[in-house]
Formats: sequence, C-alpha cells, structure tokens
Amino acid sequence: MLPQQVQQFHQLKKFHQLVLQDSSLKERLRVATDEASLVSIAVQLGNELGYNFTYQEVKSYIDKNIFILMRQFLF
Repeated sequence: MLPQQVQQFHQLKKFHQLVLQDSSLKERLRVATDEASLVSIAVQLGNELGYNFTYQEVKSYIDKNIFILMRQFLF
C-alpha cells in the first residue's frame, strides 16, 4: 500500500469509528437505499466533518469490511 493509501485508510477507519459513536451520523447513513447512495452519503458526511476521501476509497473500504459493517449496522 502506498503512503497516501495508508493515510486514506486511516481516515476512513477514524470516520467509521466516529459513526459508530454518533447516532445522528448513523441515522444519516441509514437513509441510503442502495450501496451507491450509501457511499455518496458517506463521502458527503466525511467532507462535512473534515475528512477527504473519494467515492472509490469508501467503496473499497466497504468491500473489504462488509461483514464487520453488516454486524455493526444491521444487528
């Protein structure tokens, strides 16, 4: 992994942890109707909170962590 990719992964992981702790952020993500809208909302929320990650980076993070995310958000 390149240094920039490592930094983006850490930003996404920090964002993920923040969402887990903040029910209002979870609710904003729950309005997503499909994966594309979920990723778009996550990018928008991240930008609002000072993070800088792209649609593709969020999609890749979700793809790599899908089982963890399902357990945290669906159950």
